[in-house]
Amino acid sequence: MATRDTPWPAGTPCWIDCGFEDLDRARRFYGHLFGWDTDEGEGPNHYTTCLKNHRVVAGMSESQDEHAPTVWTTYFATEDVEATTEAVRRAGGEVVLDATDIDAQGRLAIYRDPTGATFSVWQGGDLTGVQVFGEPGSMAWNDLITRDLEAAKTFYAAVFGYTYEDMGGGYVTFRPPGFEGMAGGMHQAAELADDADPHWLVHFAVADRDATVALAEMEDDVDVLMTMSTPFGPEATLRGAEGEVFNIIALNDGS
Repeated sequence: MATRDTPWPAGTPCWIDCGFEDLDRARRFYGHLFGWDTDEGEGPNHYTTCLKNHRVVAGMSESQDEHAPTVWTTYFATEDVEATTEAVRRAGGEVVLDATDIDAQGRLAIYRDPTGATFSVWQGGDLTGVQVFGEPGSMAWNDLITRDLEAAKTFYAAVFGYTYEDMGGGYVTFRPPGFEGMAGGMHQAAELADDADPHWLVHFAVADRDATVALAEMEDDVDVLMTMSTPFGPEATLRGAEGEVFNIIALNDGS
């Protein structure tokens, strides 16, 4: 099992969460789909820690804004939220939420990149980030879906120091300084609908794509948007009951 109990290197995707109008339904659905146990907090939004084999894999909460879309948010590790905020401003990004302490768990901030995609950063405290990854029921990958790949590459290189590898077809992978291997990807999405915002797309690892799709299809108001074969493994794009879009992937050995 791929596990981590120490802070993630700066610039790597380290945490994911989502706010739901119906938190109880979300807990049941994702628990059924990914085999998660959940530990509900006592705060005003009932922030809930999701666990796989007793290790932290994600968070979910009760949405505080009925007009806000339901989305899975990608957080990138930082050693200094204030320094990252200044880097975002210098690079032309927007600060949506300035540095905020989350008790002893850590510190976060929320930004919007120049292409319109929202993302967050996490400076770990008691919570360093996900503790299991790349295993069924945990975060496997994060992709930026954007209409302007070159602008995105320039921005994230300025903020996090990314270098890129061109994979062809308008797709690049990125690597933070000192990080071994690929940390995520960015995709020039010419087919993105006019009314769809650029976004970071969370991929969850599963043991079997088709079996997981079948589980999802048993739920009301859950849609399978597409299935596909990729060099990393078979994938599917799903839309949850509140409109949240995410991918599942059965990773090939060695991915």
